[in-house]
Amino acid sequence: MEEMLRKYLGKLEGMLDLKWQAETRSAIKKIFNFEPVAELPFIDLRGVEEVADKDWPSYPYNDAFFDPAKMLLNELGIVFRHVQVRDYHSLNIRGNYGTVILPSIFGAKYQLTETSLPWASHFDSREDIKKLIAKGIPDYKNGLGKTCFETATYYSETLKAYPKLKKAISIYHPDLQSTFDAAHLIWGHDILYAMYDCPGLVHELLSLITETYIVFMKKWKLHTGEGNDYSTHWNYYIKGGIMLRDDSSVMISPAQYDEFVKPYDQKLLNEFGGCIHFCGKGDTFIRSMCESKNLSGINTSQPHLNNMEQMVKLCFEKKIALLSLPEKYIPKNAVTGFIVAR
Repeated sequence: MEEMLRKYLGKLEGMLDLKWQAETRSAIKKIFNFEPVAELPFIDLRGVEEVADKDWPSYPYNDAFFDPAKMLLNELGIVFRHVQVRDYHSLNIRGNYGTVILPSIFGAKYQLTETSLPWASHFDSREDIKKLIAKGIPDYKNGLGKTCFETATYYSETLKAYPKLKKAISIYHPDLQSTFDAAHLIWGHDILYAMYDCPGLVHELLSLITETYIVFMKKWKLHTGEGNDYSTHWNYYIKGGIMLRDDSSVMISPAQYDEFVKPYDQKLLNEFGGCIHFCGKGDTFIRSMCESKNLSGINTSQPHLNNMEQMVKLCFEKKIALLSLPEKYIPKNAVTGFIVAR
């Protein structure tokens, strides 16, 4: 495996153009500051079949889950493709342990699948949730927490031998979801009923998860040296320190979003600043979301399900960048505020 790493990391080292990477980050800073740019930054989302050089190893997810060297090569395979298409990708990698990280820190079990990222198993009852809350903030190294830090250390140490890779490639923060998404994974679908039956208990869990998130992320920032002014996540160089996920929020009412989601997102945004992602239809909460402070960007993976005319208008008024938006949704005269998906 060491020989494989040397071969392909050396190959990627020779391909990197640090000047171009600096230029892309400079342009994206202008996007988040709503300053005009000559070309809207774009992310090429086509597959590896679109690039000339396809010579990069790939390993089954379940194999890479237990082997940081294989995981590193899988992650760098994404970088390898984006370097070739010369887009505005942030050139970053992560410990790819899926959405189960924060639930596992609280003691939730998870399982690998044949075809997708791991699935969390929620706690069985409301009594279990009460016991979980009574225990207080868990050790951030519980479950997959320790693994995330160990993998980041392995990545960093491995890249030291390749100066250009070390300089250009960021290790972005693990997928902790958002407070409500993590609560949904920990509690299961019963949380949707609990918001009516025992809202106080829901708030207790949400508060605990938020505090745990803050502890973990502060430790992460110290460990990786990543700040909160600008950081990287997924395809993006972003303004702020975190990317929250509000996928579960599409299932609840606007009033429930304002009560059970927004205050906890806001506490995290106050601490770190950053962006929010959601899948699905967010029309019920997008207006309220855009009122959030320290929110610099929004990414929706299914714009066709949303009223994009409304979303574009709201985000532009609030100086919130829209990330990975297909060109058909972007005003023709736009000169800033968007990262384009191609």
